[in-house]
Amino acid sequence: MHPALEQVDWEREGAAVVELLAALLRFDTTNPPGDEAEAVAFLADTLRQAGVEPEVLSPVPGRANLVARLAGGDGAEAPLLLNGHVDVVAAEAGRWRHPPFAGEVHDGELWGRGAVDMKSMVAMSVATVGLLTRLGVPLRRDLKLAVVADEEAGCAAGSAWLVDHHPDKVRAGHALGEVGGATFYLGGRPFYPIQVAEKGIAWLRASATGATGHGSIPREDNAVVRLSEFLARVGRRRLPLHASPEVRRFLEALTELQGRAGRAALPLLLHPRWSSLVLRRGVRDPGMARLLSAVLRNTASPTVVHAGAKVNVIPGRAEAELDGRIAVGSSEAELLAELRSLAGPDIELELLGPSRPPTVTPPGDPLFDLLAGVVADHHPGAVAVPTVTPGFTDAKFWSQLGTACYGFAPIRLEPSDPDFAAMFHGDDERVPVAGLKAGLRMLADAVARHCC
Repeated sequence: MHPALEQVDWEREGAAVVELLAALLRFDTTNPPGDEAEAVAFLADTLRQAGVEPEVLSPVPGRANLVARLAGGDGAEAPLLLNGHVDVVAAEAGRWRHPPFAGEVHDGELWGRGAVDMKSMVAMSVATVGLLTRLGVPLRRDLKLAVVADEEAGCAAGSAWLVDHHPDKVRAGHALGEVGGATFYLGGRPFYPIQVAEKGIAWLRASATGATGHGSIPREDNAVVRLSEFLARVGRRRLPLHASPEVRRFLEALTELQGRAGRAALPLLLHPRWSSLVLRRGVRDPGMARLLSAVLRNTASPTVVHAGAKVNVIPGRAEAELDGRIAVGSSEAELLAELRSLAGPDIELELLGPSRPPTVTPPGDPLFDLLAGVVADHHPGAVAVPTVTPGFTDAKFWSQLGTACYGFAPIRLEPSDPDFAAMFHGDDERVPVAGLKAGLRMLADAVARHCC
């Protein structure tokens, strides 16, 4: 622990961050529509009570972003940005064991939509900024905070807007945000993935046309059938491998955690002939197999389907929307070419909007080593692993300002805790209270080591 934090009453600070997150979870910031303004106003008041004066910046009514700055040094060392979003995806309350916007603790876990993605990081970041302010710790570089809207719908009213309209308020040398920092276990050994790269985005529409007709007389040129056959091919076939240096680093780090069999099998994931076999038979955890498959290649998941208006009429057109993700080291053009090879002449593919390329933080950055040291000190026996995530984050836009972005939103988990990765956008989202408190200590220590 950094010397400036050794006298902190961590029981009190831990209880406070649990209370802060619980209050934040009670704001329904489902996006769309978002309505983040009330949650942001609450966080602004929380910071003012700690002696920090934030700014609230709103692109349109109801959508709000918060920025704050603790001044430090003479400007020679680049600022650190702590960042997180307060909007969340929808929750089907009837599928949850506890209400998704109640912010309640049950069986040692704090429940609520956004507990994982990503109000816990927001709460820890606000708490860390407030703690350093109250301690009066001198900083050798600026510490900035950005709490943003709209990440779950593409960032247009959040980080993208701030980068376009207020770049100097969020410009930094490094940023800490999602995705990473929560404990995973492989072969019984704990490791902490720290995101160093993320895939790109290319959302697509697939369209099929065919003859119309009466539903009582089936036709081979039915647009719905043509589209369905294409979607089935997309869902069942893996696209070609893209073994970027970042993916190789990720797999090499995972291989070091394996026993003899794992050390032999994991490198074969990069071999086109053996990759699918290893994923089917060599990776026992289905969730880990899906993750590894996703980061190794371009992907497209069918998510929305439209066709027809009447049960007895064969429609002349059927459409589907696909969530396309561009592998690190690949491109929009390669993804489209790979999908067109599955589509055939009856399917038309088009982009729904501008694509976004993958985001990469180059290796050899001292901050990664600092974060790895924090992991080792706070969780003996654990190691940090540089990871690639299949999703996208606000790092897409912070990186446009030259910021090196790391996914480090620490939560300490035990092997008995629920599947953390399944909590992202899933039912019964929650974080263990003890793990959140440990995460606050880790984040505050990392910030202090880098800034004090």
